[in-house]
Amino acid sequence: MHAIGRGPSVPRRLRNLRRSCDLEGLECEPATVANARQNGARGITVKCACNHEALILFERLRPDEYVPDVALRCRCTVCGGRRIESYPDWSGGWRWKAQGLAEKAPE
Repeated sequence: MHAIGRGPSVPRRLRNLRRSCDLEGLECEPATVANARQNGARGITVKCACNHEALILFERLRPDEYVPDVALRCRCTVCGGRRIESYPDWSGGWRWKAQGLAEKAPE
């Protein structure tokens, strides 16, 4: 029997690096865009391996999309790289104000 939100045990060599696994090797379901928004995130931050960061508004994303999977559709505008990670923006809005997006940011 498996706990809710967990799949079958995955061998270490076959694990998806964008998914977290517990000590038993069971893959945990990542947060969705709707879940991140409900918990107070202001958007999704995507960060390239070259340290370029960008913010994506929730309105541009599907609510059932997984937060780590947002990075799969992104490409860096500085270096053109695809080694990108994505995570909820918990900054409280200071990044939005710095980039002039405060009016568009959800309250």
